[in-house]
Amino acid sequence: MRGICPFLCVLGLLIPALLQAVELVEPSEVPPGSRGVCRTEMDGGEMVEIPVTVLGQVGPWAPELEVVLVRLDDPRFEETGIIAGMSGSPVYVDGRLLGALAYGWPFSREPIGGVTPFVRMLTLAAGDSPPVAGAVAARPTLAELVEAQHARRLGESLLNWLAPASAGAPQGLPLALSMAGFGALPASGWISEMWQRLGWVSGPGAAGIGDGSLGPLEPGAMVAGLLVDGDVVLGAGGTVTEVRGDQVWAFGHPFLGGGQVEIPLSRARVVAVLPSLMQSFKFFTVGDRLGSLQADRTHGVWGRLGRTAPMVPIEVAVDGRGYSFRGLRHGIVLPSIVGFLTSSSLSARGRGFGDQTVALELVLRYQGGGSATVRETFAGAEAGLQAAGLAAAAVGYLENSPFQPPPLESVRVTLASAEALESATLVSATPARWVVEPGESLPVRLRLRPHRGAEYSQLVEVPIPAGVAEGRLDLIVADGGAWTMYDLAMRPPRAASFAHELAVFGRLVSSRQLVLALERREVGLALPGGTLSVPPSVAVQLRSALGANLETTEYGVVASVKLDMPTAVLGAERLPLTVRLEERNTR
Repeated sequence: MRGICPFLCVLGLLIPALLQAVELVEPSEVPPGSRGVCRTEMDGGEMVEIPVTVLGQVGPWAPELEVVLVRLDDPRFEETGIIAGMSGSPVYVDGRLLGALAYGWPFSREPIGGVTPFVRMLTLAAGDSPPVAGAVAARPTLAELVEAQHARRLGESLLNWLAPASAGAPQGLPLALSMAGFGALPASGWISEMWQRLGWVSGPGAAGIGDGSLGPLEPGAMVAGLLVDGDVVLGAGGTVTEVRGDQVWAFGHPFLGGGQVEIPLSRARVVAVLPSLMQSFKFFTVGDRLGSLQADRTHGVWGRLGRTAPMVPIEVAVDGRGYSFRGLRHGIVLPSIVGFLTSSSLSARGRGFGDQTVALELVLRYQGGGSATVRETFAGAEAGLQAAGLAAAAVGYLENSPFQPPPLESVRVTLASAEALESATLVSATPARWVVEPGESLPVRLRLRPHRGAEYSQLVEVPIPAGVAEGRLDLIVADGGAWTMYDLAMRPPRAASFAHELAVFGRLVSSRQLVLALERREVGLALPGGTLSVPPSVAVQLRSALGANLETTEYGVVASVKLDMPTAVLGAERLPLTVRLEERNTR
């Protein structure tokens, strides 16, 4: 019986659609001054028909992107303007469907909106509607992301990469966000700004999950694209434009602009409308899943009822307390979802601000056994936000790989927090001698100063390789974060497959490790999976022939030691040593 219920629910939603057939009207057939109605769901789930007056057609701003301007002739909209969540509300003229209310302009003195013609939306099912261009900027290198993290501008980098500010074409009406499970949605920061650029708007006190009895799915009804479910439910809500059989059209403008997609679609119900001078929006509940959105393009979204869209399991554990979620796998959205869930889980269990230390472990597992692990520790007033940013950056980097990633099986985030600054500064590193011999062990004394603690020293043995040649040999002592940034810049990775991209994450070193590396000047080639030392003459010839297609390195690591530290460490030094053969016999 349990398996039959969802089918009966979907069938009950389809019956009204199967009994109806709506005639279409072309924009060219509707002169300015024509009267019509806009059908949409309002307070308490009430379905209302709003009188509208056609003002004319504008555009196209891009090929096949014309918009019909209408004025909503209802006193309530003089106070609210066009409301976020009305995207997709069908507009009829003489009983015939003109299109979907999809555009509005903040701070307008009159409730004037733009309608996407439904004759354009019909092409969504065939995939003929043009895709949204330029939604994502070029992917930064891993070295650039690590550098941004250390400069504390990783959020800005993520924002400008995944959701660059757009200009030119009109922006669709915002989709209203609703969340249940945690506290408020982010009101500031890079995640909030990213979601605003994606066209989502939210307010305090987002509604909870519906009980499934939200009425039939019909034109004007509220629906939500499901972004997260589990211990948190997060959906972006808009309005159904048309239902034909098991097909549904909505929004009238892009959701994420992903072209061919698989996004879970849920029924929603409007609770209330909040008037706002900046942007009025609908509070709504998210109900049961209906199907899957399968096309997301310039003229709106299209999907099928009764279909299932896969989601990625996301596990977040904070100081032993676990949360389980499922998130939408989308190159733009999933990074911000992981960042949001990381930050929100930490705030739910501890402190959202103030001096603290946060240790992060992120594990991404892909079908076929491939995985990537990132570990880092942050100390400071923004430790939680930094951890969330790094988790988001790692997910975004792999999910936007130029190589086709296999299915993502799971994302696991483990956080350990302390309400104190647990960090230390590397004061100095002093070798026992400056002239060394191949095959011997070099003692190095480290002096460290913990935050608000007494300075202490630690002796580390660094082995000198037996086969190292005479000459200068540099000893680099650096915290893991500084070493990672330097290593990726000096020896840039060149991946030839997604497996190589996963392997590169093994070069990321936590700031809770101190790296002591012996490095000497030598010319090398950056190759997929590593570097290759070559004579300078060979490098010159190859560089001349291949130009920008060849990356060379100038320093090679001959040996290294990684020292686990009790806290995060900050500091780096380069110490010049000299290698001499049989130095012990000549001293």
